[in-house]
Amino acid sequence: MTFNILQNIVMPNLEFGAPDEMYARFENDKVRTSFEEKKLIFKDGGRVSFDTFFNSLTIGTWKKHTKLNDLYLILKGNGKFAIRLGLHRIGHAHKWLQTQTIELKEGEQFAIQFQNWPKIESGMLYFSIEAIGSADFNGGYFATTTKPKHVVKLGVVITHFNRKSYVLPAIERIKTELLDDPKYKEKIELVVVDNSQNITSEESKGITLIPNKNLGGSGGFTRGLLHLKDCGDFTHCLFMDDDASCEIESIRRTYALLSYGETDRFAVAGSLLREVEPYLLFEKGACFDGLCRPLKSGLDMRHISDLLFAELTDKKPNYGGWWFFSFALVDVEEYAFPFFVRGDDIRFSIANKFELCTMNGIGCWGDDFALKAGPLTLYLDVRNHMVHAIAMLDKSRLFTLKIALKFVFMQLFSYNYSSAKACRLAMQHVMMGPEFFKNNLDTKVIREEIAAFSADEKLQPIDRENYNVVYASFDRSRSRIGFFIRWVSLNGFLLPNFMIRDDTIFQHKGFRGILREIYGYRRVLYEYEPFGIGYVAEYDRKEFFREVLVFSVSAIKLLSNFNKLKKDYKNEIPKMTNEQFWRDVYSNNSEV
Repeated sequence: MTFNILQNIVMPNLEFGAPDEMYARFENDKVRTSFEEKKLIFKDGGRVSFDTFFNSLTIGTWKKHTKLNDLYLILKGNGKFAIRLGLHRIGHAHKWLQTQTIELKEGEQFAIQFQNWPKIESGMLYFSIEAIGSADFNGGYFATTTKPKHVVKLGVVITHFNRKSYVLPAIERIKTELLDDPKYKEKIELVVVDNSQNITSEESKGITLIPNKNLGGSGGFTRGLLHLKDCGDFTHCLFMDDDASCEIESIRRTYALLSYGETDRFAVAGSLLREVEPYLLFEKGACFDGLCRPLKSGLDMRHISDLLFAELTDKKPNYGGWWFFSFALVDVEEYAFPFFVRGDDIRFSIANKFELCTMNGIGCWGDDFALKAGPLTLYLDVRNHMVHAIAMLDKSRLFTLKIALKFVFMQLFSYNYSSAKACRLAMQHVMMGPEFFKNNLDTKVIREEIAAFSADEKLQPIDRENYNVVYASFDRSRSRIGFFIRWVSLNGFLLPNFMIRDDTIFQHKGFRGILREIYGYRRVLYEYEPFGIGYVAEYDRKEFFREVLVFSVSAIKLLSNFNKLKKDYKNEIPKMTNEQFWRDVYSNNSEV
């Protein structure tokens, strides 16, 4: 009997700092993990269950997107075990489905067929093991005898820029754990598009390395995509960021889903988890309706209830982030718009009408967006939000202006004047039309301009003892009268000086301040606590109103010229997102 692997069992490990509960639940102290040998060592009566993020099987996803005739659990180890197959479902009591006593032998594997596979349509399937005597458990996998529907050759494309401390370990890990595996030989290949052109051939470990001019994620990922297409034998692509780390099993599971996928325009979007809190979900697919709305954000992947809710499709995602996003080459009709970074993945998903699949056990860890937020990233966010509103969502002039207004004033009210200026600059650049993007593909001049005025928001080591910090508490601004006064006074910028408290209020570093908390304070200490870095922003009435005036003039111009602007973008974007546009970019560029 030939088994085709769907999901491998992933053992607890130290590589990413993720807690054991994302891999296995130890039900007593008679089990320990051998990280060196990648196995679990049991004393008599030791019990472990695998109803976890990485080791449960989401029945609904496999049933919806594939047609599997059967399902097996294959186990490896040495010793005697009592095995139980269990099922968790939302709104149902837990249920044991099968039980069996087995004896595992070193170098062999034991297959258990899941008898209820044809009958069950949803829920989290998992197994639990209890040792009968001393025993070792070496893992295993869920498998099927069903033959794959597609012959898949997957190209993993990583875009890199000056983050060798991240990308080189990723190259080593992917090569050792995946590319050198005979099961995936000539089935998966790795392509690194090096926008910083500083990875040596020795460091690349023999994988495909493409030195590239820094055209951001838009240009880097597109360069990799065109390479796969030109090779002629790749069927699918997986985009991954150089600052996103993942269990290699996420790539294997994606390969299995692509091989068995029955859904038209099928794409796999990996979850994003917080690097500083590896169990916390930031996004599991997302929706864009004028604003980016991450789905399932804040769920704790250690808890069964949250795992079940994460798999509940109560809102359908329409785009997936390029930190982990896989699709068929044949389904690509529109290429990335040259945003440099930020927003290119939104349009790519929506314009190509991908049917997105997300699944527990497929995802990666990455830096917080709150940590990255600053003048440059906000500038890039405003650009893509406005262009999408104008050309993709066909929004009105007032809706489009509201986007810029919200970004600018939230930063002004937060005393982040450099960020507000960057957001306003983004609006002005969007108003210059699509030609501006053509003429600034590498954003070099823009990045230098923003860097020149944003030093005040640069993150630096913080010692709170130096700032006489106070912390938010309930005050008059939360009452109805306080709320009215706060907004009538533009969050304090119309208050007389004697009403501004000469203190420094603490705020967690995020996308902006909590306005009711910073209201009436002279200074704000923004600190990203996990790293102890931040900056102090100060109340500045003159700077506030100077920026309001400049923004207002630009806003009037936007409203006046909106119809022509919309026409220009709608006419030019199809020309800037086709294959020939990007081929011309690279053929005319002597640096790549």
